[in-house]
Amino acid sequence: MWVVVFLVVNALSGPDVRVVKEAAYSTEDACKASITRNVPAKLDAKAKAEFEQGYRRYVCVRVGDLDVLTKAK
Repeated sequence: MWVVVFLVVNALSGPDVRVVKEAAYSTEDACKASITRNVPAKLDAKAKAEFEQGYRRYVCVRVGDLDVLTKAK
C-alpha cells in the first residue's frame, strides 16, 4: 500500500511532514498519478507557488509493517 506524504522543510522551524490519510493506493504508479491529477489543482496561490518552486513536495511512500496487520486478522 502506498500513501501520499506532504513535506516542507523550514530553516527556523524544521520539517513539517504529514501523511494524507484519506487515500491509499495499491501501486506507486497509482499514487503518483493521484499527485499529478490532484495536487496542483487543489492548492491555493501561495501553496501552488511553493510547490512549483520546490519548497513544498508531495511524494509517495510505501507503508511498512502491513504484514503484521494482515496476520492479525
